[in-house]
Amino acid sequence: MKVVVAYDGSEHAHKAVDQLKLLSGPVDAVLVSVVRGPALGIRGTAVEVDQSEIDAARDALQKMAKELAAAGRTVQTKLMMGEPADALIDEAIEQKADLIILGTRGLNLAKRIVMGSVSTNVLHHAPCSVLVVR
Repeated sequence: MKVVVAYDGSEHAHKAVDQLKLLSGPVDAVLVSVVRGPALGIRGTAVEVDQSEIDAARDALQKMAKELAAAGRTVQTKLMMGEPADALIDEAIEQKADLIILGTRGLNLAKRIVMGSVSTNVLHHAPCSVLVVR
């Protein structure tokens, strides 16, 4: 089974990883963290992503991959840029995933309120089954 797991270090992302741990049989998993950006500023110019956000996301992915390896589950990691829902869907298509696992809330509550829920967008547009964890 091919699985894409959304991971941003939040409590709900940890719950998504817990669901991955429960899957039995051979599982080929990709742990994906998406950093929003680049975005357009007020004047229509590109606003670059803060390097500290990228570094924090990369560190969180590596830490979780090590934790999963210690639990006997090997995963690939992938850091992506852009809109989280679009990036997760694109990765699921690229991987020919059977399942996407993600939490209901991530680290960026303010953007979720303004731009809509990542989990809702993934549910409506994913090419495979989606497990949304509360």
